[in-house]
Amino acid sequence: MLSAELINAVLAATSDGLVIAEIKDDTASIIFANPVFLQMTEYSLPEISGRECAFPLQSSPDAEAQQFFVDALQQKRDSEIKIRLQTKTGKRIWIALRTVFFHDAQTRYVMCFYKDVTQEEYLKSVLDKVNVLYREMSKRLEYTNETDHLTQLKNRGHLCTRGEFMLGAAKREKLRLHAILVDVDSFRVLNTVGGQSLGDECLIRVADVIRNYFCRATDIAIRMGDDEFAIICIEDDDQRVHERAQLLKRDVRALQVKDFSGRLHPISVSIGIYSVTPEKQTTIEDMMQKAGALIFNMQNSSDQIVHTQTGDGTRSLRH
Repeated sequence: MLSAELINAVLAATSDGLVIAEIKDDTASIIFANPVFLQMTEYSLPEISGRECAFPLQSSPDAEAQQFFVDALQQKRDSEIKIRLQTKTGKRIWIALRTVFFHDAQTRYVMCFYKDVTQEEYLKSVLDKVNVLYREMSKRLEYTNETDHLTQLKNRGHLCTRGEFMLGAAKREKLRLHAILVDVDSFRVLNTVGGQSLGDECLIRVADVIRNYFCRATDIAIRMGDDEFAIICIEDDDQRVHERAQLLKRDVRALQVKDFSGRLHPISVSIGIYSVTPEKQTTIEDMMQKAGALIFNMQNSSDQIVHTQTGDGTRSLRH
């Protein structure tokens, strides 16, 4: 038989938030919560111990889902729901909530598993809105060939169609929009020492890395020409965009290309990111110019990321 210490360790280590409540009469009082649940909801264990296990749902605007959960508790039946909650500090999160009932010789318990699906619900919501608007716009647009033959990314023409469409969607729905310019620092040197074929290989390798990190339906990656790439993406969290750009820069830095003599050459990129909730006057061209200016103002340094975030005050990050 497993020891109580081992059982507690297993419960604490589960990747979902977990609450266990003891059922007495018509109440289900919390006796255990794992660290994932506490971090997710921003409560401490002393604050919730002994409280009714349905208390987190009291902050939900979805009365029907609340009642479904309460009914399941009263009827002591396993259930699954998806519901929007608020954390202790008022942060809104989406939760997939699953309940499982069990008992020992004397007592009944209920386990409540909380899985944070906020990002998935956000993307689903954005994609639903974007797809509706895209279908409307696609009826009016006659697309030409918008693929760069060397890198297989989209070309400038796509920025004028899909990019403008994404800008319109962001304006209508008050979404966070990001313009990212990626400049290949070593391109001209590689073209000089190894000819066009070495420069082309460099661009193809960088494009592959960009494709790895900016491949969602709410991202577009474009080769602007020569040694520049552009990315437009919709993302609610500026920090997540910054982290994706850091991973891109890291993976490019690990690349090397070989010239005709067998000598290996490193590759690096400089990245400018401009993040904004677009206003009526915001344009894609203006956003790309601002991202490009961040790279230009790096003062001859390379292999860096500069990120300007506008909104409640403007702030810049440099790595």
